[in-house]
Amino acid sequence: MGKPCSSCAHREIAEWSVLKGAAVAHLDDARRSRHFLAGEAIYHEGDEATGVYCVSSGLVGIRKVDPDGESVLLRLVRPGQTFGYRSLLTGTPHGVSAEALKEGSICQVPAATVHRMAAENPALVMAFFRHLAQDMADAENKVMETVTASCRVRFLRLLLAFGGEADGDAGTRVSLELPVSRQDIASLIGVRSETMSRVIRAIEAEGLAHFKGRHVDIPDARRLADESFGSLAA
Repeated sequence: MGKPCSSCAHREIAEWSVLKGAAVAHLDDARRSRHFLAGEAIYHEGDEATGVYCVSSGLVGIRKVDPDGESVLLRLVRPGQTFGYRSLLTGTPHGVSAEALKEGSICQVPAATVHRMAAENPALVMAFFRHLAQDMADAENKVMETVTASCRVRFLRLLLAFGGEADGDAGTRVSLELPVSRQDIASLIGVRSETMSRVIRAIEAEGLAHFKGRHVDIPDARRLADESFGSLAA
């Protein structure tokens, strides 16, 4: 079952943090933890919503199939964040699929437990409402960023989100492995794959980063962070 919710390193940032005492014990008794390998599906688009999921470790990608049958990566879910709750709240099948992008552990709280705990703990309902509101704000911000920031800037910001930002002095070298393909990165920043390739070539020509497959070497993370503040749309 994994470590109890009360000792989870991410407990304070999750909706479950509003629960106290016996409610936390009940959550521990009901939840189920499962280890997923990279690329393994957690649920598919169209599946019945059977519970709410929380990322204990790893990285999860939320995908949707477009009208042409292509899988599009919409967003990332990181440790401490929950997903799958919207379909449960609306009583509809999942409109998206969820996939483990990095090996890790995912906890599931069964639907019956979520409904019972929500009825007994109004604060939990409000916590999920706040999460929903934040998701809507993030979606609006993403649309705004697509309009106001260039492809180059959006990609640099994504590299920072993947771990390319450093707090050290200028000249700090950072190496990282991209958890997703270049096609998925193109989806996340709202460009076509061929545009993504041009952006990567331009960034390499500037000496901001060097790419070999999914491996990225950033010679000066502080410089990359400074460049990511640009806002000129392209």
